[in-house]
Amino acid sequence: MRAMMRRTKMVLIGATAALLAAASVAQCEETKSPFQRFAERCLEHGPRYDQTVALARESGWPDLAGDMTMGIQPLGEPATFQGWLMNSDGASPFEAVVVARGAVGPKTVESCTMAFAGTDAAAFERSFASTGAGRASGEQKGQGRVRKFFAIEREGVKEALTLDLPIYPNGTDEVMASVVAEQQIEN
Repeated sequence: MRAMMRRTKMVLIGATAALLAAASVAQCEETKSPFQRFAERCLEHGPRYDQTVALARESGWPDLAGDMTMGIQPLGEPATFQGWLMNSDGASPFEAVVVARGAVGPKTVESCTMAFAGTDAAAFERSFASTGAGRASGEQKGQGRVRKFFAIEREGVKEALTLDLPIYPNGTDEVMASVVAEQQIEN
C-alpha cells in the first residue's frame, strides 16, 4: 500500500513539475515583446518555411483563415502559404505568423511575416533599429500607414525586411513585419 502511495505521489509530483514547466515557458513567451517574438520566429535566421510549418504542427497552432493569410503574406503570387494564430485565447491581442514560398524572377524565395494588434509600433521600430541588422532602403506612405523597407545581408544572403506601421502610432497599433529571402536549402 505504501509503495503504491509513493508511486502515486511521485506521479503527481512529476505531473505538477511538467505543468509548472509548461506554464513557465508560456509565461516567458508572454513576457517577450512583439519585436522579440518576430526576431525569434522570422528575423534571426531568416524565413524558414519548412521549419515553421513543422513547428506549427508540433505546437498545435490554430490555422489562420486563408483570406487573412493571403492578405498578410508579402509575395505577389505565392506558390504556397500558411498562417497561424499565435494566441487564440480571446483575451490577448491578435498575433499571427504567416510563411510563404514563391518565385521572384528565376529565384525561389520564402517569406516570414508576423502581424500584431495592440502593439506599440514606435517601440517595435526602435527595437528593430537598435539591432543594426538592416540599412534603410526606402519608404512608401499610404492612407494612415507607412511601409519602411530595409536591406539585410547575412552570410552572403540578401534579405528584404518590411515594417508596415501606422503613420501616427498611439501605443496600441497594428504592426506587420516581414522578411523575404532566397530559399536556403539545408543539407
